[in-house]
Amino acid sequence: MQKLKKTIIYFCFFLVPFLIFGQYLPSRNYSTKDGLPNNAVRSLFLDSENVLWIGTENGVSRMENGSFFNMDELDGLGHNSCWDISQDTNGNMWFASYGGGVSKFNGKKFTIFTTKDGLLANKTRKVFPYKNKMYVGTEQGVSIIDINTNKVVTPKMPTHKEDFICISFFEDDGEVYFTSIFDGLYKIDESEEIPKIMPIILHKNTYCLGLFGSSLYSANDGFIDKFDILDIKKRKFTSSKFGKSTVWQFAKDKRNSIFAAAWGVYNPNGGLYRIEDDKMIDVSNQYGIDSKVLLNVVYDKTKDMLYVGSNDKGIYEVRLDKIIDYSPFDGSSVIDFENFDKRKFLLHNKGVTILDSNKEILKTISLSEFKNVEQAYLNKGNNIINKQGVESRDFELNFNIKADGIVFYEMVKHKNSFWIGSNIRIFEINSLGKIINYVPKHSLKFGFSSNDKFIETITYAGVRVYDDIYKLKSKHYSKFEKDTPQYIVHILSNKDKTYLLSVFNGLYVYHNNQFQSYLADEIWKEKKFKHITINDKVQLILAAEFGNVFIVEDSKTFKVLKTINKNKLVGKTILFLEAYKDCILIGTEKGMNIYQNGVFRLIDQEQGLKDCNFTTSQIFKNQLWLGTEKGFYTVDLDKLLKEQITVLGIAISKIAVNNIPIDKFNYKWFKYTSNKLVRDYQQNSFSIDFIPKGYPFPEKLKFRYRLKSNNRWSPYSDKANLFFPYLPYGDYLVEVEVFDSNAGKSTIFKLLDICVEPPFWFTWWFISLIILFITSLVFYIINRKRNIAKDKAYKEKQVVEAKFEALSNKMNPHFIYNALNSIQAYVGSNDERNSSLYISEFAGLMRKTLKNSPKQTITIKDEVEYLKSYIFIENMRFKGRNSREFYIDPLIDEATLEVYPTLLQPFVENVFVHAFDESHPFPKLKISFEILESKILECKIIDNGKGLNTRKQSKFHVSRGIALARERILLLQPANVDPIKIEMTENDGTTVTIRLLF
Repeated sequence: MQKLKKTIIYFCFFLVPFLIFGQYLPSRNYSTKDGLPNNAVRSLFLDSENVLWIGTENGVSRMENGSFFNMDELDGLGHNSCWDISQDTNGNMWFASYGGGVSKFNGKKFTIFTTKDGLLANKTRKVFPYKNKMYVGTEQGVSIIDINTNKVVTPKMPTHKEDFICISFFEDDGEVYFTSIFDGLYKIDESEEIPKIMPIILHKNTYCLGLFGSSLYSANDGFIDKFDILDIKKRKFTSSKFGKSTVWQFAKDKRNSIFAAAWGVYNPNGGLYRIEDDKMIDVSNQYGIDSKVLLNVVYDKTKDMLYVGSNDKGIYEVRLDKIIDYSPFDGSSVIDFENFDKRKFLLHNKGVTILDSNKEILKTISLSEFKNVEQAYLNKGNNIINKQGVESRDFELNFNIKADGIVFYEMVKHKNSFWIGSNIRIFEINSLGKIINYVPKHSLKFGFSSNDKFIETITYAGVRVYDDIYKLKSKHYSKFEKDTPQYIVHILSNKDKTYLLSVFNGLYVYHNNQFQSYLADEIWKEKKFKHITINDKVQLILAAEFGNVFIVEDSKTFKVLKTINKNKLVGKTILFLEAYKDCILIGTEKGMNIYQNGVFRLIDQEQGLKDCNFTTSQIFKNQLWLGTEKGFYTVDLDKLLKEQITVLGIAISKIAVNNIPIDKFNYKWFKYTSNKLVRDYQQNSFSIDFIPKGYPFPEKLKFRYRLKSNNRWSPYSDKANLFFPYLPYGDYLVEVEVFDSNAGKSTIFKLLDICVEPPFWFTWWFISLIILFITSLVFYIINRKRNIAKDKAYKEKQVVEAKFEALSNKMNPHFIYNALNSIQAYVGSNDERNSSLYISEFAGLMRKTLKNSPKQTITIKDEVEYLKSYIFIENMRFKGRNSREFYIDPLIDEATLEVYPTLLQPFVENVFVHAFDESHPFPKLKISFEILESKILECKIIDNGKGLNTRKQSKFHVSRGIALARERILLLQPANVDPIKIEMTENDGTTVTIRLLF
């Protein structure tokens, strides 16, 4: 009997703590340290944009993405003590204050309604919108305000002894009902011009109402009255009573669960309750709510979230999506998970616990039970142990460890059994949770091969592989063999291979009853590994504790498919590695990194993983189980990995220019109303606060910006603030890229156009004036220089013409002198006939000379005729022996293309004077005119005279006429650097080349 009593006491002591552990939903508390104006929260309201409004004892606050925007009496609020908030059909916000009447806010300014405006009392409790009216519950009754005209109508209240405190409203079938705390339920009859108050149920103590379907919940003093609204309309007023504490507000979620915020006033039974089957179930502890003074609760259906307001600790935010559940497990440290059918086996520091599909405890194997099994084995005799053949340097078996000194290492599932390693050796447990075998082997890491052999790793003595673990028949692999696994931390089988991870020696594989070292055989040079798993493509995923993550194919050939750089992960230490569908789940001390198709996401305390000191992990179907030193998490992977909502937009909440905030009239509903900001060049430093819209995880956002589309992005920052000091004048389009690490998405938003106007000296009109002035000045200078240049050119032309005429005048006497010498020779020889002919030809030539002399240029045709006459006269001295030839390029138009007059005559004269003598057998002269490619007229005078012999004999007499010709050309064509070339060859005559530009 005494033994049974001890057993029962021990059972209760050990098992009861596990029976009371529950599931904890992710929650967060906001208080004055986060920006709330006061921790006494009197009211909560979600507006049409799902923005939370908070009424406190120190003003009103608006919370969006974790940021608070506060208003009080200095901003125009009627009174700081706000007891209720609502929104009318026009979008205006209404605030009921306890002492300052009702305040209406249109996004920019407040309109105050007090007893001076017809309100029944300034102490107001509730505001309720319906159609175009706002119903106001006061200490003395109800007033009705037209939201369009602001007209206040107050029906006549029933006779009452105490204050007629209107505390709650609801609408049903087009009629508005309200309740008085002390006098019961009433209906407002508005069929006539002046509304009437109609009593429905006269009873005492109602603190709030909640109508859900046909069920009307009426909070009484310490319990709830549940009515049927259909019965009430039939004048049946019976109710069922249940619950405890005093409820101050109800809320219903999308699962039809009804929540109640309660404060027992004088009883310590307040908290958050869930109403099920006419029972109030306290869920405060489960939802992380430690306040017993709760006054309000609202439900955000878009985020599947509860907001709970307390009178002493601010607001609680509770996620209801059940993506992540936490089980404190009585603070036990979870070591490993396994499953069998729908049951979960949890190895922890206090033993093994088996849970059913609802996470209810089915059985627990205590430390003492493990110790008893060891002791029973020991009682069989030491001779069994001594026959093991323990290799040198193995851990010594110690049977003196007490139950509370047992340390578990891991749990390995093999077929229908679970093998548990510990410091008191290895145990086998069947699927029913019974210890069925004890193996006196100490191994920090063991496992089963793909062909069902038991692999025992020995820290300092190699590896044993057992064909029969029960009979301890094994083969030992020495540590001195290169392929023997050492320092193994994980064993995993994949198809017909078993992989062993080493923290120092890389990857090993056991295949066809042989070990192989990928490092030693130079298949893979990676040395350090800690984690391994298999993805849905049956590929290996491996990671070191502080290294990269690898995706590996090792079926027919070994290949590293992808390397995920450790710098991409949030966190330094990899604590677990799992794969689900096409995702890789990488746990670190900062949370869980999700890698999917090149995109990273982060799940951490903001989403519910408050304790990231992970000890183990396992995936069961679509659930990820994560063990910690103080319990475990279960994560719904399908919900977690579905497409995540991200930031819908961003709005500017504050702008300061040169550290001075811009006027509040530029804002409406706490947002800058324009998309552009224009300032002059002296107001060029800008501070911009912005806020993301419609997002549940503000701490998962990082921001970067650029001022122009062709600029580089700034580095990422977690601050929703931009500062641009001393912007140069110009136009800037500020774009913000928001990276959401929860969704793994980046979105670019156009935030603001900033125009910094230039100083007046850079304005268009000033610049235009300057340009006009400069243009006029330049035009004047250019025109003046042009006129000066014209005058100069005209004078230079006159000088050139005078010089040219002088040169021509010099040439004409020279030619005449030579001609007269020839005539004199004929006269001297008494040759009258030739003298007469010569004089006649000379007279004709003189006429041509006199005709051409006043001209600067003549046509080639006139020049050729002139040369023919001259050649004829000169040839008479040689009795016509000299033959002549003229060649004119067919491309030349003789009648239009011009040359300088008498330009070629001196060179022809030289031919007759120096090239030929009477002994020359066949004197010949050729004159040609040709067009070259670069607009050059080339004139050549070619003879077959004495050439170089003459120059040797007479050092080549250069006639004054040739020098004058060169001077004439250079004078009129300065760019023509070398216009005349004379080439002479011995016995082959002379060639004179003249090039003229045209």
